[in-house]
Amino acid sequence: MKLSVNRNIVWCDVFAQRLFELGVRHVCISPGSRSTPLTLAFASNKNFKTYAVVDERSSAFFALGLAKKNNSPVVIVTTSGTAVAELYPAIIEAYYQRVPLIVCTADRPPALRTRGANQTINQHNIFKNHIRFFSDPGLPAIKKLSSVKKLAETAFRYSCISDRGPVHINFPFEKPFEPKSFTDKIDVGTIEKVFSNSSFELEPRKQAKINFELLSKKFTRTERGLIILGYNNYEKYFLQRLVTFSKKFGYPVYIDGASSLRFGPYSKENVIDNLTALVRSKYFLKHYDPELIIQFGGAPTSNILLEFFKESKSEKILINQFGDKNDPSFTAKQFLSICPVEFCDTILKITKNHNAKKNEWLDQLKKTNQLASTIKHELVEEAPFLFEGRIITELLKGLPEKSTLMISNSLPIRDTDFFSSSVNKQINVFTNRGASGIDGITSTALGIAKTSKEPTYLLIGDLAFFHDLNGLYTAQKYKIPLTIILINNNGGGIFESLPISKYKKYFRENFVMPLNIDFAKLVEAYGGNFFRVESWNEFHKQIKDSPKNKKFTVLEIKTDAKKSKLQRQKYWQAVANKVDSYINETKN
Repeated sequence: MKLSVNRNIVWCDVFAQRLFELGVRHVCISPGSRSTPLTLAFASNKNFKTYAVVDERSSAFFALGLAKKNNSPVVIVTTSGTAVAELYPAIIEAYYQRVPLIVCTADRPPALRTRGANQTINQHNIFKNHIRFFSDPGLPAIKKLSSVKKLAETAFRYSCISDRGPVHINFPFEKPFEPKSFTDKIDVGTIEKVFSNSSFELEPRKQAKINFELLSKKFTRTERGLIILGYNNYEKYFLQRLVTFSKKFGYPVYIDGASSLRFGPYSKENVIDNLTALVRSKYFLKHYDPELIIQFGGAPTSNILLEFFKESKSEKILINQFGDKNDPSFTAKQFLSICPVEFCDTILKITKNHNAKKNEWLDQLKKTNQLASTIKHELVEEAPFLFEGRIITELLKGLPEKSTLMISNSLPIRDTDFFSSSVNKQINVFTNRGASGIDGITSTALGIAKTSKEPTYLLIGDLAFFHDLNGLYTAQKYKIPLTIILINNNGGGIFESLPISKYKKYFRENFVMPLNIDFAKLVEAYGGNFFRVESWNEFHKQIKDSPKNKKFTVLEIKTDAKKSKLQRQKYWQAVANKVDSYINETKN
C-alpha cells in the first residue's frame, strides 16, 4: 500500500521525531513561509513544548535561556534571508559558553542564490566562526529519509557531547510546503521503518591523557597555591570536592561573581571573596604572588583580576571539560581537558595518605580578606542608597532560598563580582559571560524563568534593558513572572570608569548616551507591573512579593553613575591602604 505525502513534510517529521527520541523537548519558532515544513513538524508533534516568538533575535536568546536552565539542547526554527542573521548574537554566546542549541534554518534551493530571488542570501555555513557542527542536507528526497534521521543524531551528539555547543542545519526547500500538497507516493512499510525508534548511544567524549602522579607531587610540594573559579556549569557536588581539595593543599579559593558556587551552604574556611579589592594594593603582588594558580572554568570577570593573573609569575593550570584556553593573558602553559569533579577526585585519591596543609600563606590571605570585609561593610553595605554597589548586597539579602538570578553584563556583573559576599543561601546564578554582550539579556532570563520552578530574578542596567524590549512581549504572551531589577543611571555608567570619561566634549553623547526614557510607560505597554523603589525596606518587600504575580515585574532603582564611581574608588583605596599597612607591619 502506498501513501501520498509531501516530501518536505515527511523529511522534517523524521528529523523532528528523532530529536524527540533523543531527548529534545523545547523548540523556539519564528514565523515564515519557507520554514513551514520545519514549523509544522515541531508544532504538530505534541511531544514538544513549542514557543512562538516573532523576533528571531529574541527567540534565539529565549532558547539560550531554556538550554541553560535545562542543560539540554533546544531547537530554533527560522525562515530564510535576514531572519537567519538575527540568530547570530545568541549563537555566538552559546558558542563561547558551550550551550547546546540546534539551529534549523530554512533556505531557498541553492540554484536561486545570487539570482536576485526574494528573501534569498548565502546561508551556507553562515555561522562558521561560531558553530560546532554544520550541515546542509540538500533538498528533501524520499529515498534519503534515513539520512536525515542520522543527521538528527549527529546534530544531537555534537551539541551535547562531541564538541558541546550550537550546531546549524540549513534546510533548503522547494514548494509546495503544505501537508496536503502531495509530491510523492511511499510504501507504508518504508515509512513505518524510518519512523521506528532505533537504538542510539552517546559515546563519552575522549579525555586527553593527564599525568596525575606528577600533578599530585606538584601540589603536595607547592605551598603558595591559589584556586580561581570562573563561570561554568559545574557538575553537582563539585564545590564539596573542591573544598576538600583546598583543605588538603592549603590553597585559598576565589569564586567569581558569575558563578553560582559563590553562594550557598558551603564551608567558607578557605574562601577569599575580596580578591578584586586586595590586588589593588601596591604591595600585594610583590608579597602574595602565588607559586601556582589553578583556574577552573572561564576567565575571571574583573579586569583587575585579569591583570593580576597576567602579572603573576606563578605557574598556571587551566581546567575545564573541553580544554578551552580561557586565558586572555597568554601566560598559562597547561590546559587540561577533564571534568572538574573527576580531576579533584583523582588527585584526592592519589594523595589520600598526605596530611592536609596549614601554612602561613593561607592564614595571611584570610587575614587580609577579613580586613577588606570590614571596610566593605562600612563603605558598601552601609553606603548611601544611591550607590549601585549596594544594590547587589541588598538583593542577596532579600532573595528567597533556592532562587534563580540572571545577572546582566556591564556594571551589574562587575558590582556582583566586586561587592557580593558569600551568603549562606542557595542561589542559582546565570550570566551571558561567553561574549559578554548586553543584547538579549532579558530574553535569556525569560527562557530561564519559563521552566524554572524557583522564583527568578534579573539584575540589569538601563541600556541592556532597552536593547531587548522585544523580549517583554514574550513575557506577556507566556505569562512569565520574572522579576527585573532595573538599575537606571540613564546611560552607560560603566564608561565613567574608563579614561575616555575625561573627554567631556564627546563622552556624554557618544559613550554614555543617556536614554531619557520613561520605562514605566514601556512596561505598562507590555502588560507588566512597574515600581520605582524609594527605600531598601520597599525593595525587600517587592523582592518577596513580586514572584506571586502572574506577569513580569520591573523594579526600577534610579542611581547616579558618577557618585557610584567615586564610592567604588573610595572603597578600593581604603582597602589598598589597609592592606599596604598590614603588609608593612607583617613583613618588616
